[in-house]
Amino acid sequence: TQIRCKEGWLYLVAVMDLGTRQIVGYAQGAVNSSQLVLNALESAWKYSQPVGKELLFHSDQGTQYRSEEVMAWLNGREVTISMSRRGNCWDNACAESFFALLKKEWTKPLGTIERSDMGDEIRYYIDEFYPKMRRHMTLGGLTPSAYAANS
Repeated sequence: TQIRCKEGWLYLVAVMDLGTRQIVGYAQGAVNSSQLVLNALESAWKYSQPVGKELLFHSDQGTQYRSEEVMAWLNGREVTISMSRRGNCWDNACAESFFALLKKEWTKPLGTIERSDMGDEIRYYIDEFYPKMRRHMTLGGLTPSAYAANS
């Protein structure tokens, strides 16, 4: 997703575990690129230490997700690749819901601030507020952290 800042856009890529709704990896930057996706994937891989062939990576069809570098990274780890149908945001509803919550609950009330400050706010939301305070009906009213601890 993208968030407006004083200097322009701040782009955010987030990798979500659909079972717990936890954000297991993310990256942000001033340029929307495949490198941002790779940084988020590396972050998620380091955090989760998964078995690649047991994973499904779902994204939209943005050029940054279809890049040779991202495809090689996923294929090299035997991750199954899934992409939304062209122009159908509902195929990626969980990610879209997360980004909508981030914007509604956190970034929109801040207004247009410096990119570095917005980055700090997003880090706090993803690392602290969302996993520890944000309850989800799909998780039985638990936060992602509480649900993961009980799983």
